[in-house]
Amino acid sequence: MKLLVKTSIYYAMGSLLAFIIAGYIILLNYTTIIDKDVNEYLINREEIATTQIVNDIQIASLNNYEQIIKKIQPIDDLDELVLKDTSMYDVIDDHFHKYRKLQVNRKIGRQYFDITIFKSLIQTEILVTEVLKSMITVFLGLLVFLIVGNILISRNLWKPFKDTLSKLKDYELGSVKPVDFSKTSTREFGQLNSMINIMTNKIHTDYVNLKEFTENAAHEIQTPLAIIRSKCELLLQSGTLNETELKNAKSIYNSCLRLSKINRGLSLLAEIESGVYGVSKKVNVTEILEHQIEHYKEAIDLNNLQLEVLVENEIKHDINAELAEVLISNFIKNAIKHNISDGKISIRTSTNKIHFSNSGEPKGIDKVMFKRFEKSNTNSLGLGLSIISKICRKFDIKLVYNYQNGTHNFELIF
Repeated sequence: MKLLVKTSIYYAMGSLLAFIIAGYIILLNYTTIIDKDVNEYLINREEIATTQIVNDIQIASLNNYEQIIKKIQPIDDLDELVLKDTSMYDVIDDHFHKYRKLQVNRKIGRQYFDITIFKSLIQTEILVTEVLKSMITVFLGLLVFLIVGNILISRNLWKPFKDTLSKLKDYELGSVKPVDFSKTSTREFGQLNSMINIMTNKIHTDYVNLKEFTENAAHEIQTPLAIIRSKCELLLQSGTLNETELKNAKSIYNSCLRLSKINRGLSLLAEIESGVYGVSKKVNVTEILEHQIEHYKEAIDLNNLQLEVLVENEIKHDINAELAEVLISNFIKNAIKHNISDGKISIRTSTNKIHFSNSGEPKGIDKVMFKRFEKSNTNSLGLGLSIISKICRKFDIKLVYNYQNGTHNFELIF
């Protein structure tokens, strides 16, 4: 969930809670004032009725729908005002309505009277309802206004932050140019941009140093390896070595070749990860596949492997041409190296897909898939599938693998 949405939700919930509490307090005060006004009205009516009785006005003329006065027997409970709500049936509306009732016993002269005064609360309830509706309408309108205002203001305030994220997203590690952040009047965002610039500059410096070290190391290692390989070749061709010395010389020569291949493989992985092969364009992958098949036909024949090729669909993809050759050649070399005696290799294409299949043993394949330096046999460097995986991830190529009926199946989906 976006930060702006989160803050808007929290802001709306907090505002709504505040409005509910404020509305409750306002309504409570309002109803208290109305209740006080109704009570004062009833007390005033009772005083008028008492005055009328004192003035010897006939009780029958004083009684009506909202006032009942009757003579009672002498009692001790006098002059105590009792106010309470009650319901009375309205003949006209054929409905019970809420009333406030005041009841008091008075001694006027030598006679005792029960005076009961009623006040309809219909208008009061209607007034409270209308006030409540008005409050809800105002509060909801104010809440919407605050939320919309908060969103619009926050969008403007967070614009420098979004610009920073956009610049970081487009930032390339190998780029010489520093990240050019937009100027902002917000102090915190300015500090953030400043710290990011310091970090990116440090990262770029470390990256350049590491890249130079990797390139220099890869280059300088090749020279002594070439000398060792040359000296071993001279020793092997000299004819002066005994069987033990010959065996040791062959071992040194093979280890030297292996080390040279590892050096080239690691250098390639480092170059892929560092973005050296970042430039890509539409490449005809089918043509590269056909050239690589032709290139490895001799190696396939020497290993007594049966090759089945069905290349019909033309596949084009945004990829570096050199890495496309590395990708295809690694699949074919992998199919040759990890095959069995008199095995099969199948290469075919379909719409935006290339299928590589080769017969082989299943042992260890799930464990070693695409892991650097993991290998299923002692002749493997353990880098081929790792290079394949790196290239596929870099250029958005989906790689699918499964093993069925003694066959390893790889599928590239462009």
